[in-house]
Amino acid sequence: MALFAVGAFAQNDEVTEVRIPSGYQGFFEMGNTLLHFDKNISTTIQLSTTHGGYFNEHLFAGMGIAYEWNRDYEFVPIYANLRYVFMSHSVVSPIVSLRLGSYLGEDIGAYGDLAVGVRFASKRDFAVSVLVAGTYYDKITRNYYEEWVDSQGVWHHENVERQINPSGIAVRVGIEW
Repeated sequence: MALFAVGAFAQNDEVTEVRIPSGYQGFFEMGNTLLHFDKNISTTIQLSTTHGGYFNEHLFAGMGIAYEWNRDYEFVPIYANLRYVFMSHSVVSPIVSLRLGSYLGEDIGAYGDLAVGVRFASKRDFAVSVLVAGTYYDKITRNYYEEWVDSQGVWHHENVERQINPSGIAVRVGIEW
């Protein structure tokens, strides 16, 4: 749907220009990881904020921090962010965002996030973006308490250590000011 909106806007003869961001820019994004690469993980919620500036009318660079959680884990990713706005003068523009860094929590590991989406800009330094992201986290180890009944009706209890993969595909909505 976002690509259709960009295509429809590109065919419009009247080009609406927006102010190109300059100097400080901040982002706040909220999203859900809906599809985890490990089928045993539930939906994850993420809040993030990124701060930096545009080097030119297309390229943003900054640093950010996020908080991601679900019933299996809590992470605090700290990252560097590069964001490229393809049509910076247009109200509707495709964007690409790359985050690289580490996460903190019960575990510490590598974090990466590549997102593509659409940016809806105003005539001021304000925009709304919708992104689809592939997020990478190092695998983590968790202890689970499992109970089961065997074929003779005897209950068994056991602590099981299992590696899980919190990486997945997320959808995020954000604002830029």
